[in-house]
Amino acid sequence: MNKIPLIGLSRDELQTVLVEHGFEKFRTKQVWSWLYAHGAREFSEMSSISKDQQRRMDDIFSIARPNVPTDLTSFDGTRKWLVEFDDKNKVETVFIPEEDRGALCVSSQVGCTLSCSFCHTGTMPLVRNLTAADIVNQVLVARDGLGE
Repeated sequence: MNKIPLIGLSRDELQTVLVEHGFEKFRTKQVWSWLYAHGAREFSEMSSISKDQQRRMDDIFSIARPNVPTDLTSFDGTRKWLVEFDDKNKVETVFIPEEDRGALCVSSQVGCTLSCSFCHTGTMPLVRNLTAADIVNQVLVARDGLGE
């Protein structure tokens, strides 16, 4: 059985899928918080949810991050992650630090028609638009990599 991915669902969609699989409506707020406020990578990290329900969720759902075959840090602190999705397409996600903040550049497509020389994604032909899950997963990969 293929697990149902939860990353990238809207809050309403998350509630619907949880309730359809027998979980209480209030679990939506808990799971949402664990995914996006706490950065949980496994259901077993969700300590406000019983171990039985954690196991059930793990049997049914996926909160897995995409593969990151390359993680580079430049001399100026810029971080670049090559993010590989389940369909083997790859995009680049870049964090550019500044003195008191930073900018995160996420891809919205696999490939690009602009061909910018500074961007790896721009060197690839346009393949497809990314899903909400693909985009949210880039943010989660960056958060993980930056220890946020």
